[in-house]
Amino acid sequence: MSDTEKTSRVPLVALAFVALALAAAVFGLRWWQHRVDRQSETLAGIGRVLPGSVTEARRKVDPGRPEKAVLEAIGKPSVSVETRGASRHALWTYYYADGTMILNLTDGYVARADLEYGPPRLATPGRPE
Repeated sequence: MSDTEKTSRVPLVALAFVALALAAAVFGLRWWQHRVDRQSETLAGIGRVLPGSVTEARRKVDPGRPEKAVLEAIGKPSVSVETRGASRHALWTYYYADGTMILNLTDGYVARADLEYGPPRLATPGRPE
């Protein structure tokens, strides 16, 4: 192999190495960020997608039912938030593969049930909805 052939291959090898490093950096960082997001969701209890469908779950919940009956009928929510004052208000969010159901509870009773069909949009810090 002559010196000319060796010097003409050096830029090609360097270019291939740079392209490979750039691809690894872009896809590696994206993969790492998704991995960290999933771990954060697991630790926080956010993003737990429940088995079944949102329509089936909605059939089991009616306004006026006590929270104990709801827990027995469809189980623990994926996410719950509660405020206490003169009365107690809570939002229970249930994630299903085909949609999201949000229950508004007042003083331990279901006040309203909202449905949103489509894959759930799981809100996590650092990732917009």
